[in-house]
Amino acid sequence: MEDIHEKIPNLYELTLDERAKFIKRLLQEQIIEQRDNLHFWRDLTNQPAQIDTGYIAQHLVSLVTGIKGGGFRGKGDDLEDGSEVKSANFLDSLDKKGAVAPRWNFMCNDKDQMESFLTIRAIYLVSVDFNPTNNIRFRVWRIYPQIHETFKVRYIEWMNKLGYPKLDDPKRPGVNFQLFPPKNKTDDNFARHGNGREDGFEKLQIHLEDVEGAKLLFCAEIENTNIIVKTIVN
Repeated sequence: MEDIHEKIPNLYELTLDERAKFIKRLLQEQIIEQRDNLHFWRDLTNQPAQIDTGYIAQHLVSLVTGIKGGGFRGKGDDLEDGSEVKSANFLDSLDKKGAVAPRWNFMCNDKDQMESFLTIRAIYLVSVDFNPTNNIRFRVWRIYPQIHETFKVRYIEWMNKLGYPKLDDPKRPGVNFQLFPPKNKTDDNFARHGNGREDGFEKLQIHLEDVEGAKLLFCAEIENTNIIVKTIVN
């Protein structure tokens, strides 16, 4: 395999096709191969084999969009334009009861941070799951929180009902708006929020495609051990 470190290209100068090639390498090395290796150690140690896709998702979004990260070692913005990257990983994430419920977490430690999710340029949502034929699938959506009306209205509702009251409590260290990604092994293209309980929020579908303020930027699937890029757009 070609050594990518022999010469590091300029991300801004890469064409979309060139970025797609680097994306395939990233997914192969950091998810497919890493997951296979972890399964060996899982079987030996009986410890979890789930990959933490958080930082990998940031690399993926930079390659998809051509936008570099905003800092190193966890400091700074996820992307240099101030955008956020959220990831949800369905692979090897079953709990003891056989349930799987990864989510996109919007962690907030204060009111300024909480409110910033409505003013930032964009939020990139990354999902790693299985498609209906049980092949591993990677998807990246971009939403503009100031434009996506459904997301904006629900987030404001959540802030008023839970966010502000909890942050006003000095014993509360922070709050978390949790958005569930499209269901595993389906072709759903909407996120979900709300459990329908009287003390919670009405169940809501937040569409990520074919709606103003949201767009599918990237989709790839594993077919016969090959990574097939189905969609990649700027």
